[in-house]
Amino acid sequence: MSISNTKDLLGQLSQLERTVSEFSFEELNAAEAKELKSSFNTFRSSLERHIYAPKTDHVVSNKNEGSVTENQDTSEKQFIAHVSHEIRTPLNSIIGYANLLKEEKLTRGQHKKVDAIQFASNTLLKLINEVLEYSKLSSGNNNFETVEFNLHSLLNDVMFLCETLVMDRKIELLIDIDENVPKIIKGDPSKLSQILLNLLGNSVKFVHQGFIKLEVFTKQRINNECLIEFSVADTGIGISKEKIKTIFKGYTQAEDDTSKKYGGTGLGLTITKEIIGRLNGEIEIDSTIDSGTTVRFRMPYAIASPTTVPSKSLKKVTKNDNSGLLVGTEILVFEDNKMNEHLIVEQLTKWGCTVHADVDLDKGLYLLSSRKIDLILMDLKMPGQNGFEVSKAIRNHKNSNVNSVPIIAFSADFTEQDSKDCKEIGINDFLLKPYTLDDLMSTIVKNKKLNTEHQDFASILQKPMIEPKETTVIDLNHLMKDCFGEIDMLNELVKLFKLNAIEFIGNVKIHLKTENLKEIALSAHKLKAGFAMIKADGMRKLIVELESSCKTNQFETVKELYELFLNDYPLLEENLNSELEIMNKK
Repeated sequence: MSISNTKDLLGQLSQLERTVSEFSFEELNAAEAKELKSSFNTFRSSLERHIYAPKTDHVVSNKNEGSVTENQDTSEKQFIAHVSHEIRTPLNSIIGYANLLKEEKLTRGQHKKVDAIQFASNTLLKLINEVLEYSKLSSGNNNFETVEFNLHSLLNDVMFLCETLVMDRKIELLIDIDENVPKIIKGDPSKLSQILLNLLGNSVKFVHQGFIKLEVFTKQRINNECLIEFSVADTGIGISKEKIKTIFKGYTQAEDDTSKKYGGTGLGLTITKEIIGRLNGEIEIDSTIDSGTTVRFRMPYAIASPTTVPSKSLKKVTKNDNSGLLVGTEILVFEDNKMNEHLIVEQLTKWGCTVHADVDLDKGLYLLSSRKIDLILMDLKMPGQNGFEVSKAIRNHKNSNVNSVPIIAFSADFTEQDSKDCKEIGINDFLLKPYTLDDLMSTIVKNKKLNTEHQDFASILQKPMIEPKETTVIDLNHLMKDCFGEIDMLNELVKLFKLNAIEFIGNVKIHLKTENLKEIALSAHKLKAGFAMIKADGMRKLIVELESSCKTNQFETVKELYELFLNDYPLLEENLNSELEIMNKK
């Protein structure tokens, strides 16, 4: 990798260094500043060492040129994978400590600086991920799967995620799925999501006002095989005809100043085209400067039975929903990096866990034999005895209390061979560094050993047998923070939200009679921000779908969604009142 190809990484590095330095010396005490700076310096040194390391020039004959080039390609791919691991490990500490800092009682100015650290860190992580993805695709190491999935659910989930990016902008986000598009198909859902999010994400980045529209229809259908075309059209800045010819080349962006203004490595479309090509598809771009761009791609799929695949929800396990589930959980941590070990111990301790760290295999086996350990967190790439070997020793132990404890592996990189080794050994799950607190929480909750004692049965029986419907769930904690803990301000905002909901119900009732979908869409657009405010993600998703159906003239769908809203909103408001009452009593 040449220095020019890492310009974006180095630019983000400089920005991050300035922010970390300012925050460390202005807002932290000496010990905290030292810890944060130490983490960053390790990260910076690792990156600069690999980028600026002197290279020896070799003069080769034409006869050997092919083999030398092949060796250089292999070395570059190994180098990229190694650098990715080296950067991810300290970056995990930077992101992790920034997350912990954000939970402290900070001033508004301190919050802004932590937000800046998180933004720069996550931007850098995205750049690293793109370079690594490009390297994997180039070397043929990227995994592709063929499974049955619900295409319509995937498309709606993708659009829901994009909605979160355009909430505060004058952009209409539209979707039109033709009735001839099958619901259940066979293919790689994660790669299709990656393609769509990449293309829609580009549109979000380059559109300042107007619309972004995703259209999907079946181009061709023979028996149980079909060719599906996806079209992403926008009213963005556009691309010149000359630049379209090179837009799919690596490290290329439409204009010289695009990277400076909008960021990125210029690898997004290269990766997208490579994935589409691997899936036997094709992609094309039409664009006009200052008018907009349309990207079309077609891919073949097999049609599956509509009864085999359940519809999945976007709802994730969150810390607020499940932090109580971890109180008293005993977790054994194998981690050689002291900074990362300290970070994870602090994270888990905040959630009420009992954590055993700074252990080797012998000490770990003793703890597993003598205590009721619920879960093991295992760093795979430890020096000496690595995580695979330690996990294998645990799984081969004669004591069933030892060999049955769930193991979650984590590492800064994860190869196809690692995946096979994990399955063969019996490792239960995997976290890629850096991970978010929500990722850590949801993975632990999903995998921890159920040591249910007799006294737990009463609390289990008290729980409702039916989980609350997604469209009725709310969370006021985030809004309370936005109100700086002032309960009067919170009450006023909730009151305004309820008035908006009543106004929405009245407007839709009137405009359904005249089939005025434009006015209904405006009312829905106004209300969805309110649901985002109270973290009612399920109901907000319904309103987004209702608004989208209005814009694509699907009158019957609008009526059905409105009936669902009328049925579920009273339950949502009841939950809202209950939570508000609890907060008023505090």
